Amino acid sequence: MFHGFLRVPVQHRVLYIVIIWILILIAGLYKYLEPRQRALEPVVTAELFHNLGIDIKTKRIFKICNSPRDIPIGDEGILEPKQWVLKGLLILIRHGDRGPLQHIRNISSINCGTPDTELLNSYKNYLHNSTISGKALWVTPAAFHGFPLLPTHNRQCQLGQLTMQGVNQHLQLGHILKQSYINIWPKLTNLSHHEISVYSTRYHRTFQSALAFLYGLVSVDTLSKLVVQESQSMYFCFKDCGCQISEKYMKLVQKDVAYQLKSHPAISLLAETTGRSIFSSSAENTKFQEDPHAVKDALLTYVCHGSSLPCETPTNCVRRQNVVGIFAYTDWVSHQKWKNWDWKRLCLLRSYGLIRHIVSQMLGMISSSGPYVVLYSGHDHTIEHLSTALGLQNDPLLLRYAARIVFEVYHNTSETQGGASGLYFRLLTNGKDVTKQYYNNGTP
Repeated sequence: MFHGFLRVPVQHRVLYIVIIWILILIAGLYKYLEPRQRALEPVVTAELFHNLGIDIKTKRIFKICNSPRDIPIGDEGILEPKQWVLKGLLILIRHGDRGPLQHIRNISSINCGTPDTELLNSYKNYLHNSTISGKALWVTPAAFHGFPLLPTHNRQCQLGQLTMQGVNQHLQLGHILKQSYINIWPKLTNLSHHEISVYSTRYHRTFQSALAFLYGLVSVDTLSKLVVQESQSMYFCFKDCGCQISEKYMKLVQKDVAYQLKSHPAISLLAETTGRSIFSSSAENTKFQEDPHAVKDALLTYVCHGSSLPCETPTNCVRRQNVVGIFAYTDWVSHQKWKNWDWKRLCLLRSYGLIRHIVSQMLGMISSSGPYVVLYSGHDHTIEHLSTALGLQNDPLLLRYAARIVFEVYHNTSETQGGASGLYFRLLTNGKDVTKQYYNNGTP
């Protein structure tokens, strides 16, 4: 057994057999998967933090922001290229930093920009020249025709729109992955546009994130010829959408989450009072003011851009312990969901189409028919559902801005069986190799 890899049986197998194998493996995971961590009740911190940036209890919050300068090189790539030959990559990314989803106070005073870098300026020039010349296929009439290639404002935070910091995140991420793979997979620099498939949901922020990421990863000539294909579902279900029973499980999960909040009146009050201070009077739905997850999302706009926390009145301001309390509770809810069988079933159903597509793309890489790089540009829900379906342990930091899940497809040159080379894949989340976690938990 080669540790750190999961073997893919391919000899004399057809596509549906491989798909069944993957799904059986995932199903077997739940037979043995039991949380090893003791669930702790959320505690609202009572003290006032004078320095949000360095307190041990708030460092975790800043990691969710995923500043471009804090994105390190991960475990992508392999140390023994003579034994392992990379056949292809499948990459799922979450869009980068964005503006809030609802109107919030003082939004015009928040700076959502980012310092100029050589890479960012180069990218801006590339987009400008490509737009003028009309050579890039993604500016011709297609699914994303008319979409802006960059945020319309360098510094402003616009509702639900990618920020310049989000662009910078994906430029950096693409560049980092290129550095990780270029030495062990020289083919990366020579890939044609026919050998790369790109899928994005129909949002400005996912489309723009995909372009920025690819600019850092592949050659400019290849990028200019790529066609970004639209996914009408944030779960990338392709031809396997429309599962009615998933709505049943969704309602059960929502009911459970609502019950948890009702069981913690202190948190409910905290969310309500914090929400009143955050959301402006023009917010579309006042129910957001009572939802800890909506409050958390809005808080990120302030926290991730170094802005002062808002006030409803001069004497009623959001305090640092409010931030810690909201984030502690939402992390706790995520852990509780991870133990919920209705949630697991929902994630399996919603991710089935994506898993099936991933397997079919792996087969193309293995058979040398391509594509060799497949990119899915999605959302936190995309990553959350797929990671749960794969049985990965609950990790709130997995859903950070510009998060990534990478499948590396290899074949082992030292192993043959009946003339067929040994074929494996590695699974990585945000640069961390989690294949052993998946394999140990998921093998019946």
